[in-house]
Amino acid sequence: MEQFESEWHAWHDERLAALATPFGFLSVTGLHWLEEGANTWDSAPGVFERRGSLIRFLVEPGRSVGPTAATMDAQREAAEREARQQESQGQDARPGAAGEPVAEFGREADGTPWMRVLAPGCSHPWLLAGHTVFEVIERDGRLGVRIRSSRSALLQNFVEVPTFPLDVAWTVTGTFTPFPEPRTVRIATALPGLEADAVTVGEVSFELGGHTHRLTVTGSPQTGLRADFHDYTNGESTPSWRTLSLGVPDAAGKVILDFNRAVVYPFAFLPWATCPAPVPENILPLAVTAGELKPLRTIGESGINHPVGIIDLSRGFDMPEALAWLEEAGADVIRFRVHAGVPMPGPIAADAFIVAGVTGADDHAGEEVVAQVREFAEDALAVGTPMVGIGSSGAALLRRAALTCDGTETAAGAGGVHGPADGAGANGRGRGTSPSLVVSPDLAGDRLLRPYVRRDEATGLGIIEVDVLAEAANGTSARSRGERGSGEPVQDRRRVWFELIDRFARLVLTR
Repeated sequence: MEQFESEWHAWHDERLAALATPFGFLSVTGLHWLEEGANTWDSAPGVFERRGSLIRFLVEPGRSVGPTAATMDAQREAAEREARQQESQGQDARPGAAGEPVAEFGREADGTPWMRVLAPGCSHPWLLAGHTVFEVIERDGRLGVRIRSSRSALLQNFVEVPTFPLDVAWTVTGTFTPFPEPRTVRIATALPGLEADAVTVGEVSFELGGHTHRLTVTGSPQTGLRADFHDYTNGESTPSWRTLSLGVPDAAGKVILDFNRAVVYPFAFLPWATCPAPVPENILPLAVTAGELKPLRTIGESGINHPVGIIDLSRGFDMPEALAWLEEAGADVIRFRVHAGVPMPGPIAADAFIVAGVTGADDHAGEEVVAQVREFAEDALAVGTPMVGIGSSGAALLRRAALTCDGTETAAGAGGVHGPADGAGANGRGRGTSPSLVVSPDLAGDRLLRPYVRRDEATGLGIIEVDVLAEAANGTSARSRGERGSGEPVQDRRRVWFELIDRFARLVLTR
């Protein structure tokens, strides 16, 4: 088991390092399909002129654009290939075959660079301008230019891809049965309106959960097989589909399916990916709670997202209107229902976290999960991630985590979190009917929230008494009209909640 864990962690580290390379997929910031003739856009350093499969680039005066290292390598390899072909009496190979070029490159007499696409599925990083690479792609007869920037906000903010807990039970042996001949299947892709041809080479059968399953695979038995698949976690904790590398079958056709190494495609991070969807039959009728989860950090046309993680200790505290306000303000709300077994994220995976829960709820997380959340909260406080504890158990957990960080109380001596937080009543509520609410020291000291916060001297946390603020707001409003209180406490609390959420969102979005 120790070797299994160490090998997985080594693989996971390599996976994260590959994603974080300067011009890897997390650097993608746009995609422009080319029409016949001249094509340009606001940030383009010139004009991409398309004539069939040929693309010429006309640089804008004053801009500096040159070939990438990959382009120079391809030109050198082309020259070497031509020399070999001359020596072998001009024998030629089919473009796109193994080891053969998918594109050719050159320059006109005036220095204008050109590129000709030779084979379907071409993806080549052609030109470099400063920190931006212009990659030419061919997809189903369409030519496009994909933009990669080593200064992408997603790349600069990338930390991790969350995963399910490692579990050796999700590692099984399968048997590869090749098709008599490879089969071409028309499939969808992650990009709406774009389809592709997938070349399938066989099936892998395996036992899992007491049933036999089969997945159609692509790739090659000589170089490695791959299975794209759907399962019942899709749309909840994972993207619409994931992919799994199976390696090379042994002499008996055996392969290892380690679903702990199931990964998300680039489309989970950004909208400009053209990742292939699974063939229709590749649906596993179970929840594969192994491998990578939905990334918290993503990017879109409007820029990088601002994830706020909601960690639910129970279902007893519901805040649909508050979460809607948070999303309307620009935050990307992501719920982690740890009481239902959803794994914890990392402490810096989101811009902020809210721990929510109500004491005495029937579905409240057990002590083991509570201890994991408290440890997570301690780590988040230690690295300065903004935290909010809401509801009786959420507030109490955050306070105990702060005491542990301060050395005032050890985790072992902190006890459970099913009791009320300081200043709260038996139902986890303060002087009125609003839930307990505490915020981490960085939030408590921020100018936007400071007027609403009372400091807890023992922890440095901020305590926000929503009912007291609502009463004050009601009294101020009534005095301004020369009246007594309005007698609408629900509306007053609603107004206070809205203002608190608005200020919290502004703080998170501008950090």
